[in-house]
Amino acid sequence: MREDFRRLAQAGLTFDAPLSDKHMTVLVAELPISPGHHVLDLGCGNGELLLRILAAHTATTGTGVDTDREALNRGVLAAAKRGLHSRVEFVEADVATFVGLADLVLCVGASQAFGDSAAALGSLRECVTPGGRVLFARAFWAAPPSADALETIGELPTLDEVRAAGQAAGFRIERDEVSTLAEWDALETGWRAGLETSGIPEAVAFATLRRREYEDGYRGAIGFSWLVLVPL
Repeated sequence: MREDFRRLAQAGLTFDAPLSDKHMTVLVAELPISPGHHVLDLGCGNGELLLRILAAHTATTGTGVDTDREALNRGVLAAAKRGLHSRVEFVEADVATFVGLADLVLCVGASQAFGDSAAALGSLRECVTPGGRVLFARAFWAAPPSADALETIGELPTLDEVRAAGQAAGFRIERDEVSTLAEWDALETGWRAGLETSGIPEAVAFATLRRREYEDGYRGAIGFSWLVLVPL
């Protein structure tokens, strides 16, 4: 995908994942993180989820890591507007080689930066403190994909394979849920809107193609898992 198309598509999204505000609020509120603890978000993008966690859990601090400088800059501005700038830092770095330790480690839709789920989870296991938690979220095939869907999306694990990878990496699954179809529909609609409202003919055409690929291809076949993992 062209980089300018990706930026246009992501510009209007709150979360670049199938996550509703309601789902986010419950998920964030129930994350077991105490005051004074640290949150590390590997592949943070614009840092929205990290900032929501810091806002909900007082006296916590955070570090967001990503290679997208433009997204990180949006995170810095958002932190300043919300009065969170003293509790968070954004670092431009490769998450696969970043060295850090935290009580809560996030990896949402960024496992591909490590290679695969097993490699990602192995790295996350090294980043989380004893008794801490990892929030690991990624796409999976919820149903056998069609040939067109497989060509569009590429290889993905099944949900059972994602769970098994977490357990093989030395975690116990504490929370296990998936995004709803409504959350996927909202993500895809918001993603296309950034392209459609740009007024750029090529971007609008790409949005039309994306809609056809989604509605006639991978809608309902792709899922997104949210696992809260405890290191053993």
